[in-house]
Amino acid sequence: MSRFGGIGALMRVHSSAVVRYLFTLAKRMGLEVSELAALEHLQSAGPMTMGELGARLSMSPGAVTALVDRLEQRGYVERAPNPADRRSSLVRVTGKGVDEPFRRLRPYILDIQALEERMSPSEREAVARFLAEAAEIAHRHSTPHS
Repeated sequence: MSRFGGIGALMRVHSSAVVRYLFTLAKRMGLEVSELAALEHLQSAGPMTMGELGARLSMSPGAVTALVDRLEQRGYVERAPNPADRRSSLVRVTGKGVDEPFRRLRPYILDIQALEERMSPSEREAVARFLAEAAEIAHRHSTPHS
């Protein structure tokens, strides 16, 4: 039995379902979940250094280098010179790194859009506000000092 009630219990059920879906999606793409997570971070935040990506994934420098090597070999990411620091490079997602996950995610996205369309404007506003604030809480608790 969940220690949380109401929305907290539903958030836990939702989180478990999303984690399960991510594992399934990664397997369908022939990726590890950490590789899929890296693509998501690069798509949402834009190009970043290996150190920044490693921090987001809680990975050591050696592990993130191996991960980026694998994604680069598959054509999902590329390294580019870092204009802010010539000693480092930026990792950025390629067109294939955007298109392939999107193609796989499309049925899920369409189902979520259909769910949203069945909601009233006020319901959408409340859900959007809740999700934005819940995401902020998750980000806050994802920092190394939490």
